[in-house]
Amino acid sequence: MAHEYVKWTPEDKAAMQQFADRVALDCDDIKIKEQIRRTLLNNRFILHALHNTELESNEADPDEYYMSNILPFYLIKPTQTSVKNFICYTVDYDELERYNSCMKLLTITFVILCEQKDIIDQETMVPRHDLLAALLYDQFNWTQCLGTKIRLVEDKESVVDTDYACRTLIFQQHV
Repeated sequence: MAHEYVKWTPEDKAAMQQFADRVALDCDDIKIKEQIRRTLLNNRFILHALHNTELESNEADPDEYYMSNILPFYLIKPTQTSVKNFICYTVDYDELERYNSCMKLLTITFVILCEQKDIIDQETMVPRHDLLAALLYDQFNWTQCLGTKIRLVEDKESVVDTDYACRTLIFQQHV
């Protein structure tokens, strides 16, 4: 049995936007990811260290780094046409607090991927993935930028493939 195509109407689009707005207010994952997005895009040092020469030369608005170099998930295109460095982030609730049903343990994972062709920051001579990790550490560790104090619990360096150096930072926070 063939399915009929259902035309998407302007009313459907408005209803979907209302749903998304309502869910965003109630969904902790969406709220935290939005706070992280705003925090990253407001940090000019992080944007500069990402070294997107195309956006820099066009004097792009910080919002243009979102979904280009800053991704709210850990997934990048398998083929890149230009050298890019990435900060990917995920949000998880690993466990509920044992004796407090109102509190959760929030885990935020940042995966920093830097292409080997652009691995050294020429201004500091520091490997770019280490520089970005230090900037994220400075921005988030022991701050209350997401509500209660957040702390770094893991910091690991790795190689994703032959093209990307990686550093993974894991922060936790009781919410």
